[in-house]
Amino acid sequence: MGQIRDFDQMVPGESVQALTTENTTLKRRVQQLAQEHRTLQERLEGARSNLRFADKRIADLEAQLLE
Repeated sequence: MGQIRDFDQMVPGESVQALTTENTTLKRRVQQLAQEHRTLQERLEGARSNLRFADKRIADLEAQLLE
C-alpha cells in the first residue's frame, strides 16, 4: 500500500483488470480490519467492565478489613 504504480508499463486492458482486482482485495482487507476493530472494541469493553467489577470488589474487601 502507498506505492505509486507505473501505469505506462501496463497494457490498457491489464490496467483495468489489475485495478479491479486490487480494489476488490483492498475492500476485503477493509472489511477484515473493520471486523477485527469491532472484535477488539468488544474485548476492550469487556476488560473495562471486569476492571470496574474488580475495583468495586477490592473496595468492598478493604471496607470489610477496616470494620
